[in-house]
Amino acid sequence: MEMQPGQMAYDRASTVFSPDGRLFQVEYALQAIQMGGTAVAVAYDTGIVFVAYRNLPVSALAEAGSIEKSFAIDTGLGCVTAGLIADSRVLVEFLRVEAQRHRLTYGEPVPYALLGHALGTLLQQYTQFGGTRPFAVSLLLGGFQGRTPGLLELDPSGATIGWKAYAIGRNRRAVADYLEEKLPEKPTEEAAFKLAVGGVAEGSPTPFQAEALDVAILEPDTELRRLPTSEIARRVQGLPFIGSPERKNSTR
Repeated sequence: MEMQPGQMAYDRASTVFSPDGRLFQVEYALQAIQMGGTAVAVAYDTGIVFVAYRNLPVSALAEAGSIEKSFAIDTGLGCVTAGLIADSRVLVEFLRVEAQRHRLTYGEPVPYALLGHALGTLLQQYTQFGGTRPFAVSLLLGGFQGRTPGLLELDPSGATIGWKAYAIGRNRRAVADYLEEKLPEKPTEEAAFKLAVGGVAEGSPTPFQAEALDVAILEPDTELRRLPTSEIARRVQGLPFIGSPERKNSTR
């Protein structure tokens, strides 16, 4: 993001508008999200597929599986995130608490749209009050209306938009164009999986190995199911953008 003349006078706080109506701190948060890995969600006839690229640790001592991008919220509710992992954890915890509060109060799972708008309100508040900064996270929140799957995108401004399939993180616009071009009218689970993985590949500048993918499937009346690396590797076998594992050797 290039600095414009006079911009420095308006980017010190998230509560100050520039003369042309921009909140630079929110734009900076969006820029931080673009530096993270690509995450894609695709709704199919009976569920939702979440696929995210995660930067693998360079050390062979690290557990790649400890880096999570997809999260279970409640029965029939899940999300995938892009941006700062620490910020993601705070927002996921908010979603889980709100989901349980609704369940205890009304005796039913919270509608995903209602939960999304509650999170959108929280995100918006962090752009309106001094002494805070916007969350550097975008989310794709999935759930069901009856048994019909639905997706909501939330960004640091607090805006919520519904999608059939969408991408967040690195190269999200190019990936969104790819999804719009390739999305079948009535995708199956297998088609949605391949499309989501292809979307993540579209956002990646280089080939990657299956270990770099965080894949989860959400279906009605069940918790989010994260696929083990062995199953991901089997399902993406033969795809041209899957590379070989690359780890830096220790110098000690």
